[in-house]
Amino acid sequence: YAIDAGKTHTYTLTITFLDKDENQDDNQGVSFSTKVSINETKEYVEPVTPVSQSIAELAATDTTNFASDDPDSNIRYIGANPNNYVYFNCSDYSNQSDSTCEKWRIIGVFKNMTKEDGSKEDLVKIIRDDSLGNIAWDSNNVNDWSTASLQTTLNGTYYNGTYATGAFKNDSTRNAIESVVWNLGGTADYQSSSNGLASHFYGYERGTTVYSGRPTTWTGKVGLMYPSDYGYATAGGATTNRAACLAKELYNWDGLSDCKNNDYLYKSSYHQWTLAPASSGSLSAFRVDSRGFVGHLDVDHTYGVRSAAYLKSSISLSSVGDGSSTSPYQLKVG
Repeated sequence: YAIDAGKTHTYTLTITFLDKDENQDDNQGVSFSTKVSINETKEYVEPVTPVSQSIAELAATDTTNFASDDPDSNIRYIGANPNNYVYFNCSDYSNQSDSTCEKWRIIGVFKNMTKEDGSKEDLVKIIRDDSLGNIAWDSNNVNDWSTASLQTTLNGTYYNGTYATGAFKNDSTRNAIESVVWNLGGTADYQSSSNGLASHFYGYERGTTVYSGRPTTWTGKVGLMYPSDYGYATAGGATTNRAACLAKELYNWDGLSDCKNNDYLYKSSYHQWTLAPASSGSLSAFRVDSRGFVGHLDVDHTYGVRSAAYLKSSISLSSVGDGSSTSPYQLKVG
């Protein structure tokens, strides 16, 4: 049994070698010697460090790939290609590789997320690196995420493993995802520096401004990124730095190459749906355009879909992987 330096472990040792009825005087002057061996086994339990803690420890010393400057000081990866790749949706979590897993990206650590049971925890949000394909936000052209066809697909056949493209492969993946409260706030005004910044969208998403009758929250497992996720993921560049990008309305980011090109959530090859509906009418939700700006359009249009989810706090990182594209982080998933 290994005893840590400066620590003690107390044993009580009782040795009986005389019969209680034996005459004690007959044993005077008799010596007794023996060797005592203590055999003790203790199962080693490897300490579990939640992914959220691992990321927080990295961010504490790395100001290049992380930022925590949104209104709630959430920890976010930033830049054109930070080391935030993680293997997920693996057919074999004991042998994680490009052939057995998908590559996802870690958006960051979000504080005090409300779970389905009402409790709050800091949770890690991840997003699929590639699109599942061009899909309508809602095929009935109604911007209510709680009933939207994309929501029911992502949390139905996609989640259950029967969807045609990229469906979750097993219970290990499904059980790694936390069911949380997703905010569904929106806005009608977003085209000026007084109402269209990433910080404004962060507030809109968590607000109660919605089209008449629409819900302000939805509880479930699989969603999409928000406009603010896209905005806060930029690192900026030499001409327009991060602070300048965050001071510019997302609606005009198509003209700011430093902002969009130094943002790993930007995809120049396709438009991307976000979770935020527009409150100005019943038909539209916000998208990240392939040219880099954020705007809204009718939800029956088919745009790129990158599924997003929050990992359970019990999930931890293995010692394998550095977060790069060639060596993604590996999750300890049961």
